Amino acid sequence: MFKKILNIGGFLILTTLVAACQSTQVSTQKQQSHTIRSASHYLKHSAVPTAQVSSDGVQDVSWQITQIQQQRAKFFNQIPNIRLNSSLNTVTGHTGCNPIFGRYHYNFAQSTLNFDVKAGHQSCDGALVQEANLMDLLQRVTSFKVQGSELLLLDQNSQILIKAQRK
Repeated sequence: MFKKILNIGGFLILTTLVAACQSTQVSTQKQQSHTIRSASHYLKHSAVPTAQVSSDGVQDVSWQITQIQQQRAKFFNQIPNIRLNSSLNTVTGHTGCNPIFGRYHYNFAQSTLNFDVKAGHQSCDGALVQEANLMDLLQRVTSFKVQGSELLLLDQNSQILIKAQRK
């Protein structure tokens, strides 16, 4: 008799646990489904401009940074790069360790370019010097030159600070 009670009690506990796990899973699936619908709804109804491609050959192009003050740009956890978004006047990219984000002012006719950028705060072994130099130099850029598929970012004395290659 005691064995039957233990078997029935064990069965009831096991059944309760399985039912609890299933209800948690369903609720999680409902949350994920709601999150996905919310994200897709946001994307469909957001005021973000559609992708625009500038014809100037500088903006809306991914530029891989190849040299930072005459030193070869190093890969840490990503290739150093920048991209100028012409529809929002924003710059995005990567130092090689951290993401770059900010705004820029650009005049193609006068070949002027100024950055107001910041970087993330992830730590990568050996990346600090390159990241600090790159961020400092981006703030010092006042003009640019395009030579074939290469972008040269220059300071006020027309000295090359950064070289980048069109990707």
